[in-house]
Amino acid sequence: MVKFTKTRVRIEVFVPMGSCICNFAPFMERIGRVTSKFRGLVEVQMKSIKSPEASKYGVQDMGVVIDGKVKLPASFDEKELEDAILKRGYMVNSKFPNSRLNSEKASKT
Repeated sequence: MVKFTKTRVRIEVFVPMGSCICNFAPFMERIGRVTSKFRGLVEVQMKSIKSPEASKYGVQDMGVVIDGKVKLPASFDEKELEDAILKRGYMVNSKFPNSRLNSEKASKT
């Protein structure tokens, strides 16, 4: 497995804070299943759907925002989140020419 060493992918999880956790537990379980595969690559933050960040991204219901760029609704497929993490992780870490990712890519070519 390739390790990303410089910068983590920011995962912002928007939920209705103050609501019963039973309302969003399955949603959080899916996020946990995916992000646990990328423990060293991601930074997960829970935020309220009434937060300034939610307004900034146009989030009005449960959802996930990856690095402020990719928005996924609460009904996201786990593969969608995995792909977004990998894509953003590659983009973020490719900015660092001395990262292990780039060293491993160079040795494969």
